[in-house]
Amino acid sequence: MFRGMLRFTGALLLIMSLVGCGISSGNKNPPQTADAKYKAQQYKQDGMLGITSVNPNDPLNPTYHHYEDDANLMKAVLAQLQGIEKSNIAINGPKAKVRITPKASLTADQVEELRSQAQMALNTNMPRYKVTVKMMR
Repeated sequence: MFRGMLRFTGALLLIMSLVGCGISSGNKNPPQTADAKYKAQQYKQDGMLGITSVNPNDPLNPTYHHYEDDANLMKAVLAQLQGIEKSNIAINGPKAKVRITPKASLTADQVEELRSQAQMALNTNMPRYKVTVKMMR
């Protein structure tokens, strides 16, 4: 009698678990009301189902940069300008402060033109930073 009760209880638990999982119901789609509007969204074609734009600080993200990478790019931009003897770059969050020591042979007008060129070049190449360029003599 105990074995019969155990089998019956086991069969009952199995049936209840199958019903609870929805296997025996056969209705896989929930009923839709007149207010329910479903809109299919498409993932970006990046091979990662759109998750690359979720976290901009993910190293696998193509837009991920270190401050060191950004400073090296700024130095490369400044190296293209003639008349710079030395430069110093300090990045603090969204702000970048650039100090340039011009060559001693430049006139005041040439120094101002160099500052303007450096400001424009850095603003163009580094749009994520608010760049401030100062000339040191």
